[in-house]
Amino acid sequence: MYEFFSQSSTDKELDQLLSKWEQEVIPIPQFSDQVKIMKIKYSKEEERMMNIFRAVCLSKEVSYRVYELTHLIIENFPTNYCAWVVRRQCLDKIKEINLLEELEWLDSIMIIYQKNYQIWHHRKLLIEKLNDSSHEKNILAKVFESEPKNFHAWSHRIWMIRRFDNIEGEFDFIEQMMKNDVKNNSAWNYRFFLVQYINGNTVDKNISEKEIKYALNKIKECPINESPYCYIRGFITKFNFKYSDFNFIKEEMENILNNNKEDNSYGLNLLLDFYEEEKNGEKFNEIIEKLKKVDYIRKKYYCWRKENSIFKENKDSKEENKDNKVENK
Repeated sequence: MYEFFSQSSTDKELDQLLSKWEQEVIPIPQFSDQVKIMKIKYSKEEERMMNIFRAVCLSKEVSYRVYELTHLIIENFPTNYCAWVVRRQCLDKIKEINLLEELEWLDSIMIIYQKNYQIWHHRKLLIEKLNDSSHEKNILAKVFESEPKNFHAWSHRIWMIRRFDNIEGEFDFIEQMMKNDVKNNSAWNYRFFLVQYINGNTVDKNISEKEIKYALNKIKECPINESPYCYIRGFITKFNFKYSDFNFIKEEMENILNNNKEDNSYGLNLLLDFYEEEKNGEKFNEIIEKLKKVDYIRKKYYCWRKENSIFKENKDSKEENKDNKVENK
């Protein structure tokens, strides 16, 4: 059997391994020597590896030595999709391969290649084969420690919850992520997913009110944080509530804005929705004018919103009635 090659191996060992392969297969070069444009600039050793790997792919050989060759290719070219595909073909057909050892190998390179699409897909299929996700939360904790907003890791966690229904301790996990960084929008999105998952997408008013109050408490900790405002708006719009169903939000927001000296366009926008729904034109226009100054970069948007609001329609209606009276006279 071919021994796993690691980056700590010597150049001599690598040369011996490649030479052994070159004796048994006919290497296939990437392009002919006449091609000069868009050629990948490989080192001499990398070129030999890839020439061998092309020959293996063409032959469609599935064996333990090919499995080990993919180890070499992935260590040097971790985003090579074909290497991951061939490796999985070996996992599917060679029963002698220990899947737990494969998982340990993935663990060893997970942090290094944590933003690699292929490694996460490979991990997902491997966990499917093992039918066991008990190890996943530990490795995800290490990834989140390194990169708390890694969307691959969050997507993997959502898949894991859906596939294995392993929700124990998830809200505690979210709370810890919030303590580490209350502005972590990925944690907020995950909580929104989890509430829906647990309740089967039938989130009633009581659950929504509880989550909205949770978000309001987080706003008090850090008023200039867009995520909890979006979280609140999400429950109202997603589950077809009215802002008036949660009037306590308006009172809380007015207090937060009055007690906070920082410009807070997120809170003002939330109040804007309230005032528009309750048809309070005076307050609506007052907030619009504040937002034009506070959120100047979106001034044109606020002008557009004012022009297209229900209050604009009322104004036009009044002017039309006024014109009609003049004509009648």
